[in-house]
Amino acid sequence: MPTTQKIDIFKKHIAVNKQYVGGSTRSETGVGQPKKIYKLSSNENMLGTSPQALLSIRKNFHQLHEYNYENDLKFRLALADHFQQYLTPDQFITGNGGMELLELFVRGFVDPGYECILSSPTFMAYKNFAEIQGAKVIDVPLKAGSFELDAEGILNAINPNTRLLFLTNPNNPTGTFIPKSVTDMLIERIPPHVIVVYDEVYFHYVTATDYARAIDYIKQGKNVIGLHSFSKAYGMAGIRLGYAFSTPEIAGYLNRIRRPFMISTLAMEAGIAALKDHAHIKKTQELVVLEKQWLYTQLNRLGISYWKSEANFILFSSPLLPAMMAEKCLELGIMIRSGEVFLAPDSVRVTIGTREANKAFIHALEKILLTLPKAITTKQQH
Repeated sequence: MPTTQKIDIFKKHIAVNKQYVGGSTRSETGVGQPKKIYKLSSNENMLGTSPQALLSIRKNFHQLHEYNYENDLKFRLALADHFQQYLTPDQFITGNGGMELLELFVRGFVDPGYECILSSPTFMAYKNFAEIQGAKVIDVPLKAGSFELDAEGILNAINPNTRLLFLTNPNNPTGTFIPKSVTDMLIERIPPHVIVVYDEVYFHYVTATDYARAIDYIKQGKNVIGLHSFSKAYGMAGIRLGYAFSTPEIAGYLNRIRRPFMISTLAMEAGIAALKDHAHIKKTQELVVLEKQWLYTQLNRLGISYWKSEANFILFSSPLLPAMMAEKCLELGIMIRSGEVFLAPDSVRVTIGTREANKAFIHALEKILLTLPKAITTKQQH
């Protein structure tokens, strides 16, 4: 007779894990919204995809019926050229976007009982991936108000079970960055059993002169993994492509758990082409610098407080409850992101768009502010 005894076949730390939920897509905004919607919620490139990447995709349609690349050597050779041979091809790890690579890092270094450190508000997928592997996540929050990194707090939180430290520079969603003097001190004092995941997917947008890059520490042989994505400045979020780089030892270890045929033909060819599209990157950077200053001016005019950003987005204090603010903006044709999902309460993040999109956002914000006497504000809720 079949047994009626319930057998628990699931790993507890996976069964209870709360999945990370990314920003909504256009198709998920629902019916009844304005026909014209400006998507300023996911930090995408408002200028679109790298033209060189698009051209390469068209050129390679005819190869889709075949397995073209069992490994990613062609891509890694292109990355080494892009880094002017400061890194060898063997120092790169490639994947289907930064998310897949983050999961790879955690899978490679974390087991149940180990610990990972992050600093909220930040990209909370770090927490999700670590907990799926059974790790304990230690949050050393950014300093209230300034969102500066609490470097001493991080050092005090490290113990023999710590395996990964996630540093996001510039940080998402705050847009703040960690000065070089701080990262120098922190990485110098971190014990050798801890790997620093240095997430710099927004590095293209940084204008600060005291900003440190992951490669600076990797060339010194430090236990650092740099993370880059094609989803932001290159405008390739929909194709899913990213890469990481580290010391030969760490990269070699992580490449042992990569799958064969991991990256599609179109993604690899598009990525190689995008690396050479300097004109698109320059145009993107110029747009963000110009429009960021315009948005600062408009937010100042409206009396909205915000944090200066080294990325392609701005986090600002929401005059309404963040979820309500996002809902009202959507009703007016603007998609923005509540900061609460990043553990940034009472705030909203907006992507820096074209002047047309930014004007639409400010116009929507003005309309919402006019309703404040009748609305439930964050202050009133507290």
